[in-house]
Parts: sequence; structure tokens; C-alpha cells
Amino acid sequence: MRQFLIQCLIVCAGFLSGPSLAQLPPSKAQGNITFITGGIGSDESSAIFASAKKWPLLIEMSEIDSSGRGVWIAGVDIRVLNDKQQILLETVCDGPLMLLHAPSGQYTVEASYQGKLLKRGIVLKEGDPQKLTLFWRP
Repeated sequence: MRQFLIQCLIVCAGFLSGPSLAQLPPSKAQGNITFITGGIGSDESSAIFASAKKWPLLIEMSEIDSSGRGVWIAGVDIRVLNDKQQILLETVCDGPLMLLHAPSGQYTVEASYQGKLLKRGIVLKEGDPQKLTLFWRP
């Protein structure tokens, strides 16, 4: 009986230490936009990817290295503008991933990394999650 209890505890510990415990970073808000930035470490990035279908927009940020591969980056300055070019969100990403919830509409995402600015237009629709992949080239 004692051995059975020990085996049960080992199995339960395995379940509790797995990716099911991965937590999303805390959400933040500016105006009517809610967002999460992060993705440092496999647990956090897995949690963000698993939650992405519940958010209107997932942004993934990478830099192309000298071998031509994409390498995730952090410290990207992000601005989200509405269709009147008013800034609705301005933040620095803590990791290579960002989840964003904003009302349905047309937006411009401006992302700056090491002095290089990328701009992308996007239309968000409720119930239609999208992914925006941004690559900076050397």
C-alpha cells in the first residue's frame, strides 16, 4: 500500500510540474486595449501560444541573424494607432511575443527595434484571431 501511495504521488507531481502550470504574464491595459508581452522561456511562450486563439492578435518579433534564421527578440517598442492615426497603445515588449485585445477595427502597428521601424496595417475582427510576424533584417 505504501509503495502504491508513493507511485501516486510521483505521478501527481509529474502532472503538476508539466506545462499545465505555465502561466501567462500579467495583462496590462492602456485605454480600451489590453495586452500581454513576454515569451521568455519555453513555458511562458507555450502559455502565450496556447492562449493566442482567445486574443484578436498575436505579434511575434524576430531578427534575422547572420545565417538567415529568425531569432526571437525583446525590447521592441510597439505603438498601435487607430484609423485616424491616433496613438492608442505605446509600450516596450518584455519578450518576443505580444497578445493584444482591441475593439474590432482598422489599426496600424508600428514596431521599432534598434532604430529600425516597421509598420503594418491590420484589421481586427471579433472571433477572428490573427498573427502578425515581424522580422528585422541586419
